[in-house]
Amino acid sequence: MSEERAPRSLAERLLGPIAALFLFAMMALTFISVIARYFLNRPIAGDSELQGLFLGLIIFSALPLVTRAQRHIAVHSFAAMLKGRALLLQRVLVLIATAAGLGFIAFLLFLQGQSLVENLARTNYLDIPEGPFAYLFAALSLVAALAAIENLWRFFAEHRPPIADNTLPIISPE
Repeated sequence: MSEERAPRSLAERLLGPIAALFLFAMMALTFISVIARYFLNRPIAGDSELQGLFLGLIIFSALPLVTRAQRHIAVHSFAAMLKGRALLLQRVLVLIATAAGLGFIAFLLFLQGQSLVENLARTNYLDIPEGPFAYLFAALSLVAALAAIENLWRFFAEHRPPIADNTLPIISPE
């Protein structure tokens, strides 16, 4: 019997192909750059700037997907010693720290974007404005922070204590 998969979110349907596209573009640019440089003696102008921009686009477009799937690199040696409520508390603290950390990164990237736009910062060779990339990376970091908050919400929904029967006991006068 085949296992049914949950429907993919809008972020997965949108960001997954974007990350794949830029990964392919980075790979193709590297391949063409090596051929042009070493076999044709004609290096591609600005290829290192494009590689850097592509790398940022890959990382930040994949970050919300990795966060939502909870596939960050983790060391479980401490968590292996925990059991019961301590393990649940550790999980909650990790999810809160992840959301807060990603939110803080988004804030810092937004500030960096403001600085880059105010200073009219551009790449050295291709003269590409850098501010919009910082704003995009900030937005994608914010999406990742929201994905971490969603994970926290799901965690609480799955680990909610059973609801007690809310009916009042009938007290009969005797």
